Order: sequence, then structure tokens, then C-alpha cells
Amino acid sequence: MPTKTILFLLVFVFACGGAMYAPLVGIVAYILHYEISPETQWWGQSIAHWGIRFSFILAIFTAVGVAIHHGRLRYGKKILSRQEWLLIGFVALIWLSHALWATEVKLGGGDHPGFKMTKILIFVLMLTHVITTLKRVKVLFWGIIIGTIFLGYQAYTADPNMFATGRLNAIGGPDFREANFLAAFMAACLPIIAVQFIMSGRVGKVTCLIAGVLTVNTIVLTRSRGGMVGLAAGAIVAVLAAPKRYRKTILAGLIIVAIGGYALTDPGFWGRAGTITAEEGERGGSIEGRIDMWKASVQMLRDRPFGVGAGNFPSAIRNYAGDHLARDAHSTFVRCYSELGIQGILVYLLLIFGSMRIIWRVHKDSKSLSKADRDVLGWSSYGVGVGLIMFLACGLTMTTLYVEGPWWFLAMPVCLARALENARADAGKKPVAASGIGNK
Repeated sequence: MPTKTILFLLVFVFACGGAMYAPLVGIVAYILHYEISPETQWWGQSIAHWGIRFSFILAIFTAVGVAIHHGRLRYGKKILSRQEWLLIGFVALIWLSHALWATEVKLGGGDHPGFKMTKILIFVLMLTHVITTLKRVKVLFWGIIIGTIFLGYQAYTADPNMFATGRLNAIGGPDFREANFLAAFMAACLPIIAVQFIMSGRVGKVTCLIAGVLTVNTIVLTRSRGGMVGLAAGAIVAVLAAPKRYRKTILAGLIIVAIGGYALTDPGFWGRAGTITAEEGERGGSIEGRIDMWKASVQMLRDRPFGVGAGNFPSAIRNYAGDHLARDAHSTFVRCYSELGIQGILVYLLLIFGSMRIIWRVHKDSKSLSKADRDVLGWSSYGVGVGLIMFLACGLTMTTLYVEGPWWFLAMPVCLARALENARADAGKKPVAASGIGNK
């Protein structure tokens, strides 16, 4: 057995034991596993035949740790916030759709959407009940950043065979096996890297700088048009939402990043980028096909206002656009209203609105804290908000509905709200109800 495989198993055992002692260990380990996917690495393939679902085991040990230490997690008197109830309701709608219309097409990994979303929901609820203090928020961010460094290094050293389609595919976890999803995740992590750079000391800044360079390079290698849209939307929001005294600094930073990213590009990258704004007759066939399919999905919604069932879009769309048989919607919002109907898209939009509202309230209410705590909460909410916008913008042209990363960003505002309440309590002030979390 390779030495790295033995080392991985030892770290895994330590993480499982640590998750029971401190659930935060389990949360970070799960995030790293999601990004790295050790089973798919060469040093994990020698034990792949064991059939162990490492992420599932990590989740179990973390859940046990949460149960053991629930009294010390400081998630407030309300065990579930409005945002968490909406998340539960969304997953319930997926199962209801499955009960009404059996799923014909499963996800890439062979799972029914309901099973995958239930697993995501369980982790997200553990996330929002464990990451409830400023220190834990920073640890969470570092866990995400370490994972991006690994992904970025993998992309930088990728074998030429991984560019068989002209773009980088198949690195990291199962959700990143396709270039668009990898680009969306890395784009959403850039604001997290940026705010951690601002909040860190010298060593932290160097680490974030390395992570940022590798992340931008990875996005370029994916040649993802959806990733480009996400980056553009995030850049605009990053400037507009920035504190006034930092706006010029952030704009200058974005210009530096843009210049550095431009230096990493090639004609193939700009060839794909140019199709985003091209005239109708000049766009590639894939873009024209997506637009036709989106138009067909509107008619499908008129005929089936309550949806065609989770996972059934590829088979149902052929009745409205036969040329696009068994194709994905290439839009999170189109997939949502097509499969889950009016009720599904309504709950999804409420989740988005709820996340933005919580971020705004956290930023506003944190002004009563000490400068140190105010800075951490202010920058953290800024990073999560911009990252969420990037994911949503990417979702306009790619389907991230059943991808795990966006759901973290929809839930992290709850973590920030609980961290705000605890920071106020530690400062000897009466806790406030941050966006429905806490006492009324």
C-alpha cells in the first residue's frame, strides 16, 4: 500500500475521531473531502475496491459529535431558522415530486436528486449549527481555501489528456468532473480568498495570494462561459457593495486580478468568451440550442405548472424540443421551474432572497460590535454575499441545482447571523434577532 494511502487513512481516522470531540473538525474534513475527493486520487485508488463512502462516514461521525456537544454549539434557542425551514421545504418538494412523477433520469453519480439533496441538507444543517462563532467562521473559510489550493495545484499540473475537449475536466470531487461546475465553484471561492487575505497576517496573506493565483488559473483552464459570466457579475457587485473607503482599493485589486488573468489566457479562451455577446447568427450551435430549449421550457411550464418531477427534464423536454433529446437545461432556474414547478422556483427564490436579507442584516447589526468583531463579520458577510452572487450568475447558463457548493453559500448567512448573536452576547449586550434567527 502506498505511503500516501496510509497517510490518508490515518488522517481520515483522526478526522472521524476529532469530529466526535469537536464537530468543527468534521465540518472542515467534509469540506476538504468534497473538494479533493481522495478516492479519485492515485493514492486513493488502491483502496477504492473497499467500497467505503468516506464522506458518508465523516457525516455520521460529525452528526454524533453534534449530538454529544449540542449544548455547547451556541446555535441559539431556535433550533431552526426560517432559512433552514425553507431548505427543508425545498428538499421536501423534491421528494413530493418524486412521489407524484417517478424519476426517469438520475444524476451523474447514479443518485436520485432527492437522495443527494437530502445528504446535502443534512450537512448544511450541521454546518449552520456548528459554525456559530467568529473563530469558527474563519476556520471554515480556511478549510475552503486549502481545498482551492489543492484543486488549483491539480489544474496547474494536469495531464494533457485532461484537456481532450479543449478545456480542463475531471479534477477534484464528483461535482467538479465537468469544467463548468469546477469554474463556478472556484469563482465563488475567490471572494472568500479575498476577504481572508484582508483579515490575515503576513503568512495568511501569502497563502491567500497563492490560492488566488491558482484559482484564477483554474478558471481560465476550464474555458467556461458560465464561469466568465459569474466572474463579471461578481466583479460588479464586489465594487458596488464594497465599503466606500475600500472601494478604490478593491477596484484596483480587481484590475490587478484581471491583468493577471489576461496573462494566463490564450486564443481558445477568448474564442469561447466571444460567443457570449455575439450576434444571433454568430453564436455557436450550443448557445443557439440552449436558447431554443429555454423557450421550449416555458411552454412545458404552461402545460405542467407543478413541474415534471425532479430529474425528469432531459426526458420531458423532448416533447417540446425534439432536437434536444436527453439534454440538460443548462440553467439552474430553468431546471428548477421545469422539474419542481411554480412552487419549486418560488421556494428557491425565497431562499435566495432570505440569504441576501440575512447578509444585509448582519452587516448592518454588526456595527454595534467592537472594531475587531465588526471587521470580521463585515468582511465575512461581504465575501459570502459576493460568492453567492457569482454562483447565481453562473447558474444562469449552467445547472447547479443539485450541486452541493451553492447550497453552502445559501446557508452560510445563517452561520454569520448566529456568529453575530454570539458576538453580541459575549460583549455583554442583549442578543438581537438577525433575520429570524434568535429571540423575537
